[in-house]
Amino acid sequence: MSNPESVSTDSYPLDTTDQDIVQLLRLDGRMSFREIAQRLEMPEATARYRVQRLLQSGVVKVVAWPDPTKLGTPNLLILWLTVENSQIEAVAEALSQLDEIRFVAITTGSCNLVADVYFGAHEKLFDFFSKLHQIPGILKYESQTVLKLLKAEYIYSLS
Repeated sequence: MSNPESVSTDSYPLDTTDQDIVQLLRLDGRMSFREIAQRLEMPEATARYRVQRLLQSGVVKVVAWPDPTKLGTPNLLILWLTVENSQIEAVAEALSQLDEIRFVAITTGSCNLVADVYFGAHEKLFDFFSKLHQIPGILKYESQTVLKLLKAEYIYSLS
């Protein structure tokens, strides 16, 4: 599975100013350089330079996070898969190509893949599972429908 965003072992230390900038961009990814500069009491040119350095280094990405409930796919299914060892990466790649799947990870434990499946009406699940059954290498799977989502954010520690 070729993933250009795979985990790198290269370290990019963030000083406290970088961490403060990242925290502000978490609140509003479209925050202007001027506002960042004002909030952190620094020159606007410094804020611009630091934000651009964080973005160009790949340490920070500013992305839009669409709300699935507003897009007609308010339901979430967590899928735990046990896959033939020789097929793990191929199955993970096949899953990542399905429109309904928003998250795929290779894991340890009794299941070796986990995926998040977003869907609209429950009738759409039949179509999804029909696609899933076409993927070779899946030995078994277990699914859990999320009844109430309490928190859905990925916030990583900066220190």
